[in-house]
Amino acid sequence: MNQESFEYNRDQLQYLGFGEEIAKSLHTKMEQNLTEFTLDHTRKFGKDELHSVLYFSKGDDAAKDLTFFNRFTSTLKKEGMEDLSQTFFVGPKYNYTLRERYNMMDGRAVYREQPVLERKEMDGKLKMVPTGETYWAWRALNFKEADQHGNFLPKMIRWHDQGKALEKFPIVGAEEKYMQARLLAQLQKGNQVEVNVLKDGQEVKAQMVVNAPMMRIDFYDENGQKLDIKPVNRQAFGQSQKSDLSPQEVQRAAMAKATAAKEGTQAADEAAPAGQKAATGQKQEPALQRKQAVKI
Repeated sequence: MNQESFEYNRDQLQYLGFGEEIAKSLHTKMEQNLTEFTLDHTRKFGKDELHSVLYFSKGDDAAKDLTFFNRFTSTLKKEGMEDLSQTFFVGPKYNYTLRERYNMMDGRAVYREQPVLERKEMDGKLKMVPTGETYWAWRALNFKEADQHGNFLPKMIRWHDQGKALEKFPIVGAEEKYMQARLLAQLQKGNQVEVNVLKDGQEVKAQMVVNAPMMRIDFYDENGQKLDIKPVNRQAFGQSQKSDLSPQEVQRAAMAKATAAKEGTQAADEAAPAGQKAATGQKQEPALQRKQAVKI
């Protein structure tokens, strides 16, 4: 068995989201020096299960003894629904993780860098090959069209303003750009993101998802019912979030903060060496005298 080939496949499987445990089965199969073999894998996503069959084969150069992970066929099992299967091919670059593939099969899109492809004749056959250039787009499955093998065709959506769309909604705790960027990163993976939003003046829990074909962001309640969340003025919303306290509570919070800072300063002075205290006292004394002179 080619150890380097095993380690490459092991690391690729882990990166794509198949976990570490599958490496044991991979090692066993590769030790048998099989020309082709498959591995089974199951992963849960909430109440859903994704069962996958992974396909491996030897390279054409027997001397190099290389094994390649070519493709996997996943079957999505959802309660109360018929099973759904799709085959995904694996290349050296621009691969999607297992979670991202699950998100596509569950009807969502993923925002990723894509290779520009062109049709070329290779070995007497027309194939789509990368040109070396790339672009960014949302990729989803077109459940209305399938090829002769029963695989759904890909659907590409070039929508790049999802960040601007996100910042318009009254998402509690997402006033800062940093938090908005974290939420956006999850949405771009096709994930359902749990958030708290303001609806009719009340804070409610919601599942947030990107609806790439419609170029918008949608919200759903815990029962899967769509929520009508209105966009707001982000600046005004941010200010309202900062001023939820009553005037009295603002006063008490400010006084408590000042007291804590003062106690922290005193504790630091008590912990300082005697020489440092004396030096500090000498430096502060003229300042105290100046303050007294100003009062007089």
